Amino acid sequence: MKGIESIVGAYLALILIIGAVVGLHIWSKHSILYLKENVDTASTRFQYILYPPILTLKYINNSTLLLTIYPRIPVYVKEIILRDLEGALLHYKYLDIFVNSSYSVELPLVNKSFHILLVSSDGVIYYYNPREDPGLATAPDYLRSKGYVDSELIEYLLSNNNSNSAYNSELTSLLSYGYKLHAGSINMDVYNQPGFKEFLFLLGPVDCNRVKWDAYGGPYWDMVCNCNMSTRYHWITYGLYGKITRDPYPPPPTTDENFYFVQNGSLLTIGRDLTWNNNYYQVYRFLRYTGNGPVQFNVTVKVRGYYYLGSTQYSLTIEFIPVVYIYDPDTPPLTPVSLGRGSSETFKLWLKRTPLELSYVSISSLSFWSKTYTVVISPHEVGTTTAVILVGLELVKVSGITGYIEIDIQV
Repeated sequence: MKGIESIVGAYLALILIIGAVVGLHIWSKHSILYLKENVDTASTRFQYILYPPILTLKYINNSTLLLTIYPRIPVYVKEIILRDLEGALLHYKYLDIFVNSSYSVELPLVNKSFHILLVSSDGVIYYYNPREDPGLATAPDYLRSKGYVDSELIEYLLSNNNSNSAYNSELTSLLSYGYKLHAGSINMDVYNQPGFKEFLFLLGPVDCNRVKWDAYGGPYWDMVCNCNMSTRYHWITYGLYGKITRDPYPPPPTTDENFYFVQNGSLLTIGRDLTWNNNYYQVYRFLRYTGNGPVQFNVTVKVRGYYYLGSTQYSLTIEFIPVVYIYDPDTPPLTPVSLGRGSSETFKLWLKRTPLELSYVSISSLSFWSKTYTVVISPHEVGTTTAVILVGLELVKVSGITGYIEIDIQV
């Protein structure tokens, strides 16, 4: 009997252990999923905080305020709230809309000073701030510094005809410049280290050559950089600086042949003479901005990479991010887009950089990857009324094979 009791006891203990292990597995699985959901939610909220929409206010019809939302990244707007300076609710408007381009909503006038709150579906709250309204860039500082809306601000909007005139802003595509093309290199062992791609694509290129120059002969290897821009391949495909390429720009190749780059219409093909010893590329279109308010435009990006084996095409693996830069208006067109840190000062070429994706894109296909973006920019954010705008791609050829990269950017 004792033997039977021992066997029964062992089975019961085994059942309890198996049950505990299964329970622990299910609990850990749910915990991991819960953690992932929270991390994803926190990441989304961080992006909305990092790229808040531009909010601008007008006074229309002598009776109504018009709030216009210019999203830097698409945002889901849940509601708009007006509160007085003590926090009491004055007006509530439920929207529940997805805003990926400009959107305007009328707000009532109230007889006291108030705050305007924009609430996203993720619970992020944006406050209207007169100092950040590009339409008030020339307003007196005492109005812009209040941080709320009052009768003085409304009177200013009315007296400056803010209600009936559009911003005097212009964005011109400088097609005669062709593409801004730079080539360089990245150590792929470093590139594949955790966090490096996010550093390169989301924070921006930091030229190791520039870091060396800024170090004035001192140690530079402990300074953060992520790419080496070549000193030989800083070109533009045609226009003022069209050099060292095919002439007069024949169609893209149909066989495996060497050349630096060629442009046919809006299609840029980077050839084997650049891809055999470079794996990092900056490709942009030029625009020029003048004005005093936000402007909106659409940009369509197409890209693919391939190589030949015999007469057959095979895809290259490439990773990239579409991006928009605001530049000083007198920046030379040949200047590479890069940021370098030296031993005594920071060397920064751009005024503002905005990635158009939340993370880098990876493709390996003979078909073009294509996407259209609606972009809203306001150089007033960086204190200028004239600027050069660059829109394009920063790209890494992950495959070690020499081949071709085709890029088409239409603004």
